[in-house]
Amino acid sequence: MTYFSQFAVGGQMSKNLHKVLITAVIGLATLAVGTSTNVSAEGELSFSVGITQDIDSLNVTVGYLVIDYEIWNLTLPTLTSKAASDFSILPSMAESWTSSEDGLTWTYKLRSDMKWSDGEPMTADDVVYTITRSVTDGWWNHTTVTGNLTATAPDAQTLVVTSSVPDPKLPILDVYIVPKHIYEKISAEELPNYLADDNVSGGPFQIVERKEGEFIRLVRNPNWFGKKPAIDQLIFRTYETAEAQYNALKAGDLDAIDDVPGKIFTAVAAGDVPNIIGIAGNQGSFSELAMNSSCPTGIGDGHVALKDPNVRRAINWAIDRQLLVDKVLNGFGKPAVGISASANPAFDYQVAADDTYSYKPEKANSLLDEAGWKDSNGDGVRDKDGVELRLRYFDRSIGGAADTTPFITGFLKDVGIATDVKTFDEDSLASIQSKSEFDLYTWGWSPYADPDNMLSDFITAAVPTDPAVGGYNDGNWCNAEYDALYAKQHVELDPVKRAALIQEMHKIFVNDGPYAVLYKYDNLQAFRSDRWQNFVRQPAEVGPVMFTQTSSGYLDLEPVSGGSGRGGGTNTVIIAVVAIVVIGGGLTLVRGRRKKSADDRA
Repeated sequence: MTYFSQFAVGGQMSKNLHKVLITAVIGLATLAVGTSTNVSAEGELSFSVGITQDIDSLNVTVGYLVIDYEIWNLTLPTLTSKAASDFSILPSMAESWTSSEDGLTWTYKLRSDMKWSDGEPMTADDVVYTITRSVTDGWWNHTTVTGNLTATAPDAQTLVVTSSVPDPKLPILDVYIVPKHIYEKISAEELPNYLADDNVSGGPFQIVERKEGEFIRLVRNPNWFGKKPAIDQLIFRTYETAEAQYNALKAGDLDAIDDVPGKIFTAVAAGDVPNIIGIAGNQGSFSELAMNSSCPTGIGDGHVALKDPNVRRAINWAIDRQLLVDKVLNGFGKPAVGISASANPAFDYQVAADDTYSYKPEKANSLLDEAGWKDSNGDGVRDKDGVELRLRYFDRSIGGAADTTPFITGFLKDVGIATDVKTFDEDSLASIQSKSEFDLYTWGWSPYADPDNMLSDFITAAVPTDPAVGGYNDGNWCNAEYDALYAKQHVELDPVKRAALIQEMHKIFVNDGPYAVLYKYDNLQAFRSDRWQNFVRQPAEVGPVMFTQTSSGYLDLEPVSGGSGRGGGTNTVIIAVVAIVVIGGGLTLVRGRRKKSADDRA
């Protein structure tokens, strides 16, 4: 378990409309200064982060974007946590744990001093409720962890969790725990529409204000039982482009940004930009070209050619991944052919470069010929039985998500595959994927630390069968052998044997080709080094600081002696953005999003 959608209205304006907009801007600017919506109180330390993806949902049972996970990490507790250095298990709600002899039952002893932000006690009953209801109602952000678990609470500080099968993830239990006293009032029918805006928090921060498409503001939760952050107020501001948020960082309106453009990051990393430090961190994030494989148990209308594994393999051989890394990522990443099953690279597909896909258009042509797709009329597009090999190609309008499109469509054209390209915002594209009404589309993922979650997204049970529900198996792909191996690794307690099973799964996935995995990309982040220090990465030395598995980096940040520590706490960003829009002669509406991923996660 990645995460830019842009909607623009405008063009040429009449003089009267121009006057109306100027008047509105003046009014908005006056309102901004007068109300001080985002100004931190005197003496408080405010940390402001620029993002290019707005929240999908604060509701932990339905959200799926990386920014959603960042907010949940900061506002919802977990039974156990992960070390920033290496993802090893740490206490959180639970102080200690013991196992039964057969390893199926774990008993956790919880802290006695925990409260939700509204003052209600936080106890083992909340954990039991979360596990039980997540299984009963099928919460998709929980069930890969809780699906085989039952839980009881002998007392407020004792939790007993029993797994129906051997579970290699235990004793780690890092799903988000929800407040029972809030959720028990919401029926299963009502829950998908619950906005989760009542601001009841069990994490280090609590939500106090949100304006969709603009910002979300959090303040320190006084009832948080863990490490006290130096930050009093944390603000995530949404920007239309990565360039715009970078300019805000340079101007001092932000303290940090995610998604720094590669060309800009080169200068930042070299130390050429005063008072700004750059960190390139990798935690398994990758981008892919998904192909609609038309699993018989699923829904959709994928092109008939993509049912043939040889056609999917041909597409894989047609793509120059190194060129994409060089031109799209500016070198901040590396080519990949298999999914990142985990933020831990030890679970990557271990295969020699000579034994897997590389840029070989001649091999792609040969496979397409063997599959019977040939250019019968000399127009440059292959066909078979009167059907053109012309594929619907969908990309996203977020940040640089579409930058790969001209390269990939060019690679495909070179081997006789035509494409009809359309660009969508993330909500629209997610809806299309839920219906499996596409041929090719690009997206990205950021995986969890344990590989089970990511691997589960490609089993047959995850194929979309109901457009209202969807499914994470966005290649619409099914393979019985893969399913069987997943079931085995799901219960394998021997880490060596489990790793071997996962490698077999990688091999099947790559060979069958429901994805053309393009590359693993670095999360490029930048910070105001004149204001903040102690940037702790997860995992150590190679990971990012923000948008990590636990988002614990915010708790480690310390203000620089003599620094203001208040960048982005003012309304100057709002005024500047509006002014820029008017000067540009048009009206731009800004929103943003991401998938279960950090271009994309989970």
